[in-house]
Amino acid sequence: MKPVLAALALLLAGPACAAAIDEFRAGDWPAVVRDGRAENTVESLILAGRAQLSIAGYQTTDKARALALVTAAEADFDKALARDPANVQAQLQKAVAIGYRAQLTRAVGLAKDVRRRFEAIRTAHPDNQLAWGALGGWHGGAVATVGSFIAGTVLGAKKGEMERCYAQALKLAPGLPSTRTFFAITLMDLDAGNAARAAALLKGLDALPAADGFEAMMKRQGLELAAALAKGDASAAQATARKLKAFSRIV
Repeated sequence: MKPVLAALALLLAGPACAAAIDEFRAGDWPAVVRDGRAENTVESLILAGRAQLSIAGYQTTDKARALALVTAAEADFDKALARDPANVQAQLQKAVAIGYRAQLTRAVGLAKDVRRRFEAIRTAHPDNQLAWGALGGWHGGAVATVGSFIAGTVLGAKKGEMERCYAQALKLAPGLPSTRTFFAITLMDLDAGNAARAAALLKGLDALPAADGFEAMMKRQGLELAAALAKGDASAAQATARKLKAFSRIV
């Protein structure tokens, strides 16, 4: 009887997990949060947390609400890590959530913690393109936000490291829309003079497949930036890139 009950339990759990996965592919973030938490597995909790980060970063205009969403996402990643401490995706997303919290609260200590976490993951998993890309974004974002001198002296952020990390991320995942889009946005955020490089990165983006809702969102952003760059106004393209950044809607 016990094997039958166990099999029934798996069947009952299956649809919720399948729903969360399908909803993440479709980019239905509120549904992912609901069903991911209902399934309550390591994988579904990670999806729920990622969905909340997407809502916070790209759909929310209120800072307090964005911070609450990031905090809730962090709690989901913590639950996943409590069950599977070695889960690389959970480790990465936890670090991303802390980075978002650092950005919203302007907390230098948190920003440094994020860098240490990304570096530790990259050291342990040197072939993980997300770790390289996240570090590239960290260095580039810090320099763009506070300038090279302060970013370097206070945070240890360097433009050269941004270039190196993104180059390796591209080498490891040349067909991932998010890698190209994030790199192009970071380049334009740093300097409108990077317009030609950003346009080259985004060339052919329309032909790249998007595996899930997040990749589809990043692909749309990349295509929007590519269209702005094609008009030849680097300053306007830079404004578009900055508008596409996470939390740009916060008022």
